[in-house]
Parts: sequence; C-alpha cells; structure tokens
Amino acid sequence: MSKKLLTLILSLGLIALFASCKVEPAMTEAITEASSAESTSEVQTTSVKESIEETTATTTVDEKKVTTDYKEYKVNEQGHIMVVMYHGIIDNPPYHRTKEQFNKDLQYMYDNGYRLITLEDYLSGHIDVEAGMTPIHLTFDDGLDTTFALKETADGFDVDENTAIGILEDFCKEHPDFGRGASLYFHDQKTNFGKVGTDKERFDWLLEHGYEFGNHTASHDNLGKLSKENVVKAVGRVEKYVNSLYPDMHLTAITYPFGARPDSSYRTAAVKGEYEGVKYNYVIGFREGPSGPFVPVTHEKFQALNAPRVRGSEGANGDLWWYFDYYDKNPSLKYISDGNPDTLVVPSKRASTVNDYAKENFKVIEY
Repeated sequence: MSKKLLTLILSLGLIALFASCKVEPAMTEAITEASSAESTSEVQTTSVKESIEETTATTTVDEKKVTTDYKEYKVNEQGHIMVVMYHGIIDNPPYHRTKEQFNKDLQYMYDNGYRLITLEDYLSGHIDVEAGMTPIHLTFDDGLDTTFALKETADGFDVDENTAIGILEDFCKEHPDFGRGASLYFHDQKTNFGKVGTDKERFDWLLEHGYEFGNHTASHDNLGKLSKENVVKAVGRVEKYVNSLYPDMHLTAITYPFGARPDSSYRTAAVKGEYEGVKYNYVIGFREGPSGPFVPVTHEKFQALNAPRVRGSEGANGDLWWYFDYYDKNPSLKYISDGNPDTLVVPSKRASTVNDYAKENFKVIEY
C-alpha cells in the first residue's frame, strides 16, 4: 500500500466509519445537492492557505517545469470527478455495453478532455493528468468473462480483445495520452473472468497491466437485507479469497451490489471487520448511481461510504451520457487539472470547500 493511500485511510477514517446518507436518493436530488454545494461557495472567502497574487504559477512535476495559467485553463481542482459503473460487453442494456457502444464512450471521453486515472490516485487526490483535463475513473462489477478474460497464444496468455479490458487496452494503445486505469470488483469464485488460465494467472495479468481490485461481496449479496454477521461473511469471504492468492494484498474499496448498504446501526461492517482471521478495512464504498455530487476526496462534502457512480449507459435520466451532456452545459462544475498532482488549485469562490485532508496533504493555491 502506498504512503499516500495510507495517509488517506488515516485521514478519512472517521468519515468512513460515520458517514450516513439516504440509501436511494433520486438523481435529481443529487443534481440539486451538487448545485447547492457550488452556489454555497460563491461568496468570496479568505485563503485556505497563503494565497498567491498571480494567476500563473510555475511548479515542478517529476523534475519538469509546468507553467499553468489558471484563468486560461479555468482550473478547478475541487470540481466533479465521475466514477463510471460498467459491467460486461453484452447487448443487454442498461447495465452492459456492446463493443461499439463502449468504444463510443471512450472516444467521447478522449475527445472531450477526460483522462483516465487509477483508483489510488482518485482516493489520494493526487491527480496526475495534464493541465486543462478532467479525470475520470472506470469501475467494472461482477467479475464477468465479458469484462475480462484471457486467451491462449503461442507465447502463453493475452487479453481477449473482445472483452471490456481488451477493448480498453486497444484504445489506450491508440491514444497513449488518454491515461490508464480501471478497477475491477468481483466475488469469491474461481469463475471470475472466465476459465482460461487459473484464477491466479488471470489476476496476475491484470495486476501486471496496472489494474486494481475491489470487493463486490461473496455472491452479489444485497447488504441491505443481511444481518451484521452475514454482512461480515459476505464481505470477508472476498477478502479471504484475495488473501489466499496474494497474502500481502489488502483491498481498499467495495462496490455495494444493488447499491444497497447495511442497516445504519451496523453499516460500518461493510467496510471494516474480520472474517475467519482475515481483516478488512476499506477506504471507500461505491454506490450504484449518483447518490450525491461527484466531489473529490479533498472536498468537504466527500462521503466515503456514499461515493456515487454513474451507470455506463445511454438514454436514461442520470446515466453516463446524461452526465456528459450535463457537464458540457455546466463545465464550471467539472474538475479541471492544473497539471501538478501535488498542488490543489481552486477558484477563490470555492476555497471554502477544501477539507482538512487537503490542507494537510497539498499545497493549496487559491486564485
């Protein structure tokens, strides 16, 4: 586990333990909340940290000087970062996409300034995309063989090009500046991601190519209908399964099947517990759908146990293409990078949204 992520776990521990929100708020309520969050910060505020006078700054990233005119790029690193929920490549909407549809999604993202980031970067807030671009993270639920599968080749194994990860790999090769990164959430079954190769060989390929893993419960369990004991079992079985393959690996995220969280009296059992001697402690729990505004981890309204996702589909209220249109019409709400992962640049009218984690871990620049 990286130092950045360990810092996040410690900083957000209380949020992860005590956040409590509505289980199924409507998409329109989420947009209202997002608008309210932005309008509240319209009032001019004092600097979160010592402010610079200029709107142009030169910073160093990996020993390269990066000069960004914040006003020109309309930098807003407190803006929204979409997390997209995908499943498999099947002609079965709305939870699945065809190969053509998924390529269409990726092409729109690329053409409109979205850049892929890893789950670790999303969770740490250290977003490494070029100035003027908007980060986006892709998630894939259920461990399907149309999400990822191996195929045998003369040299061993390679990704099946007709799976979601195969399509993503090809797109990233053709568009190397698109970035890389996606996280996959699965059950404790050896049929995760098909039957070609062993389960370890399939997971090894993913890890070697930069993909990250998360928990989706033992058998797609509805956590909202389970007792505390069974919540621990449903979550813990996956952690134990991963531990059997990689003894030093600890997952950091869970996606709730059906978007349902446990009863509020033992909600934390979904993210922290111990099952048959194996402990789990997750930084974030992703919902199914826009349970609130897509604010980053540095935002005062970030809620670790109620993290929203947008369904990767087209044609329904509140799905991915609805949000593409929404942010096209409301670009000021999007996260816009300054090009430096170690600074947090915010317009002065949004400085009041910066939380303590951000103040402690970033050079905060207000303009």
